[in-house]
Amino acid sequence: MRLRTVTGIVLLLALSLTACATLPNPFRPLSAQRQEAVDRFIYTLRWQLYPEAAAHFVSEHRQTFLDRSERFRKALTVTDVRLQRLDVADDGRRARIRLEMDYYLLPSVTLTTLRIDQTWVYFETDTEGRKGFLITTPFPAIPGE
Repeated sequence: MRLRTVTGIVLLLALSLTACATLPNPFRPLSAQRQEAVDRFIYTLRWQLYPEAAAHFVSEHRQTFLDRSERFRKALTVTDVRLQRLDVADDGRRARIRLEMDYYLLPSVTLTTLRIDQTWVYFETDTEGRKGFLITTPFPAIPGE
């Protein structure tokens, strides 16, 4: 009985510590926060998780991205998203990013590459109380959408 209790406590502590490791850390350097945000955006775009990708935009561009993604959701297939360039301002709070997204738009099966130029800005708190790096430029039009 005592061994089962000790094992249960150890297991509970191990699970608790792993959960803490996944919480965002506001004390990380801006460079780490920026890289994590960009990586997460690339992941969500690559796997067509559009509501999650939209969360990376400032509020004025978020709904437009969601509306457009809803229109092409069934026809668009993304095959790859790559970071091509990253230019960071001296203060580390602003970055110009170039992505390339390979996709095809049904009924065509021709693979096309879209260049996506974005500006990411670090917000202490945006208009919705969010903190972190957000995309301040609209998502470009996808030819053929």
